Amino acid sequence: MDEKTAYKGPTTVFDKETSSDDVGAGQVLTYSGEPPSTHRGHLHRNFKARHIQMITLGGCIGSGLFISTGKALHNGGAAAMLIGYTLICIMALATMNLLSEATCIWPTSGGFIEHANRFVDPAMGFACGFTEWLAWVTVVAAEGAIVRVILTYWTDAIPTAAAMTVYLVIVLGIHALPNKWFAEFEFGTAALKVLCMIIILITCIALLAGAGKASPDPRAYNYTTAPAFPNGMKGVCTTFLLASWATGGQEIMSLTAAEAARPRWDMPRACKNLFIRIVVFYELSIIFLTILVPYNSDKLLGTGTVASSPFVIAMVNAGIKGLPDLMNAIILLGLAAIGAESMYISSRAMVAMAQMGMFPRFLANIDKQGRPRWALIVTAAFSVVFTYINCSSTGGIIFTWFSSVSATVYFMSWMSISITNIQMRKAIKAQNDPVWTLPYAWKLKGFPITAVFLFVTSFLVLFATAYVSLFPIGGAPPNAQTFFETFLGVPIWIVCYLGYKLVYRTKFVKPAEADLQSGRRPLNEEDIAFFDHYFAQPMWKRALSYVRF
Repeated sequence: MDEKTAYKGPTTVFDKETSSDDVGAGQVLTYSGEPPSTHRGHLHRNFKARHIQMITLGGCIGSGLFISTGKALHNGGAAAMLIGYTLICIMALATMNLLSEATCIWPTSGGFIEHANRFVDPAMGFACGFTEWLAWVTVVAAEGAIVRVILTYWTDAIPTAAAMTVYLVIVLGIHALPNKWFAEFEFGTAALKVLCMIIILITCIALLAGAGKASPDPRAYNYTTAPAFPNGMKGVCTTFLLASWATGGQEIMSLTAAEAARPRWDMPRACKNLFIRIVVFYELSIIFLTILVPYNSDKLLGTGTVASSPFVIAMVNAGIKGLPDLMNAIILLGLAAIGAESMYISSRAMVAMAQMGMFPRFLANIDKQGRPRWALIVTAAFSVVFTYINCSSTGGIIFTWFSSVSATVYFMSWMSISITNIQMRKAIKAQNDPVWTLPYAWKLKGFPITAVFLFVTSFLVLFATAYVSLFPIGGAPPNAQTFFETFLGVPIWIVCYLGYKLVYRTKFVKPAEADLQSGRRPLNEEDIAFFDHYFAQPMWKRALSYVRF
């Protein structure tokens, strides 16, 4: 990727604004990334570089990494974990790079949803937007349902509804404040999670070096005695889905661009932080866990509490005390952070849909504090309902079906992002747009390799998920309930796409006719001076800027 491109063309870029009132449903809506004039206020651009960088680095660290890795290890074994998590991590990095390339040019509030509408097909924008909103609403509720389970590590005395209520008060309270407080909350919790991960990784290194008193010695059991693939291909397929839960969520970076002070500065740096998170936190963790914890350990068959975390199992086996309690506390904090993050994503997706005329217009209203008030209220209402229905057995079954949307929406979104990137490049070429010659343009190298790789791997992983959903581990016969508990998101996405296309008769956007002007935020003289100063610094000072808070 080109971090710095020589200036070879004009600096003037047109930035027109079209009111959504002038565009009918089903048409390609173009707008400047700000709410139309009929809306009150604008999304505030007060997310600083440190906010976006830290959210990228630690935002998604939570139960997916700390607990779900135990299920992946048990079902897939060491080799399957290494294959599954490595592939998903590479796909996540490809997604982030593709998102950054488009977002640096068009940092609109809808992110990849608006880009799909702009460059591919409004029907794709609708399908991405609706499923993204629904998926992240269910994530808010899912995190709330886990709170009481995590608390059982310490006590069983807290009622489920009470634990959910405290969780919801925290999550909703964060969004009742001006949006800058959400950024500070996510920054603080992400920093704590990163610190916790550093402590855990250092502990794992000590255990690998022989610290503790684990007997019998579990080290390297999975690589010397255990079968390479205890559940065959099904075990590998299972790890794909579990890895996506642990590493997914790159879409938030695309949606935060409209509230970022300098998208051209923030997005490429967020990509680098994601690479660090993948290599240091995920890959090292997976390697350490597969060495320290046997795949057939009975403790991995827990009920989803921190006691079934492979990190905790390794520490308990070695006689280490205190760290499991720290992990439990960090997981609880992480649940609140991911809940707030999920509500942020779903509310901004709703704003984007309203701005494009696909949801009621009032949902795009922004108040003076930078909050999309009505989008937050509607999203909060659905989140509360989905959270509390888990208190009953019947409601829990209903929620399981709805929550399965989030299981596969990552892969559908990733395929859409790859298609959008290809169409975006075609539009730039067809219209001979000078975007790549502007000062400090950020262009991804190797086109179209990254986009094609992401599309092909997303399709294959989605197919693998369908396979293990139809034929689950254990040999159970195929049945609709088991299948849709994992795969419901795909038919919902397809129904949204085809339904919108049939109703509004949308057409695929021709590259020569795609709107390349509205929504662009060209670098001004202050931005260019900022980058001039940054790139004039020696490399060590530029590297140090990544850890300044």
